[in-house]
Amino acid sequence: MDERTLCITGIGLVTTWGRGAGAAWEALAGRRPAGRRWVPDDGPPAAFAAALPDEYEPHPSIPARIAPLLDRGGAIALDAALQAVETAGFGPGSADARRFGVVDALAYRAPGQPTLYVPYGQTVARALGIRGPVLTVGGGEAASASAIALAARLVAEGEVEVALAGGAQALQQPLIAHLRELGAAEGPARPFDRSHAGFVPGEGAAYVVLERLEHAAARGREPLACIVGAGTTFDSSAEPFAFADPSESGRALQAALADAGYLQGQVDLVVSGADGRVQRDFCEGYALRRTFGRHAYYASVTAPAGSLGTPLAAQGAVAVAVAVECLARQQVPPIAGFEEPEPDLELGYARELRAERLDCVLVTSFAPGGASVALLLERPHRP
Repeated sequence: MDERTLCITGIGLVTTWGRGAGAAWEALAGRRPAGRRWVPDDGPPAAFAAALPDEYEPHPSIPARIAPLLDRGGAIALDAALQAVETAGFGPGSADARRFGVVDALAYRAPGQPTLYVPYGQTVARALGIRGPVLTVGGGEAASASAIALAARLVAEGEVEVALAGGAQALQQPLIAHLRELGAAEGPARPFDRSHAGFVPGEGAAYVVLERLEHAAARGREPLACIVGAGTTFDSSAEPFAFADPSESGRALQAALADAGYLQGQVDLVVSGADGRVQRDFCEGYALRRTFGRHAYYASVTAPAGSLGTPLAAQGAVAVAVAVECLARQQVPPIAGFEEPEPDLELGYARELRAERLDCVLVTSFAPGGASVALLLERPHRP
């Protein structure tokens, strides 16, 4: 990827704490634990989950003709997408709809659960009047990170001038039942902690607007961050519900660094997808140690899932939004629920909110079944 020419100019975020990056950041900075007892819309049983707040209302700009047709996931997808295009400065007629594309994550479903009739990306494209390519990417929990990586390629290679990329995840009773079988926790998650014993399923959505720097400059928009590298790998030896071997997931990290032409020592912060599942935490931790060597002790590591839950297909995009906030604020949020690391997983964990010079942030998104995605973001350098 041609470094420092591809930028993020808008982000939109919906989490268990409500709409917007500010609400999510307050929870992260305050080490608020994610999750509560919650009954899904389709009925009992109650489960511990990082669901949307009860008072949540969809974005007020959602067209009236579309609002009655949206399910829970579609509503938060469109909410986050509208936030992203608004913060990027796009409005009706401000861009060529034929040169504007959408790359969307396929929402996670339980085995046997009916899949989506209309992917959320198509709903977003209809609402915004987009006439360029509209693509849907699978990959389970790595889907939205894969969507951003693909969208970055489309923009970098000139297939589109602007791309809206990300994903959304709602929870339903069949999905929650399936996740409980896979190790969903009955209390707050503790990413990387010695007592990690499961993850908190979460609802959420995140989208980013991607364009080339010169295109943003021509519109008079300042970039929020630059995407300088992406790595995507697959471990064919991983079982369907198991994570990749760290040697394989580490290849995604190496690929992102190589794509950017960066050395390990240039990474200041890792926004990790670790979420309290023992296998995932070790997969993430060992991959970082294998890739970074001694520098693994010096780069800061944070894990948003402690405060935001694990929003499944939206996880990677949510992590990218958190990384953009870290770069903008020049701060590292602590890991909620983290107290004592595993003896073999000692890294530079963030234990409290702290100011730090951040120029380069690595985002990880690993999925059960073997998919691994890494994205490398850089702080914009202004003259």
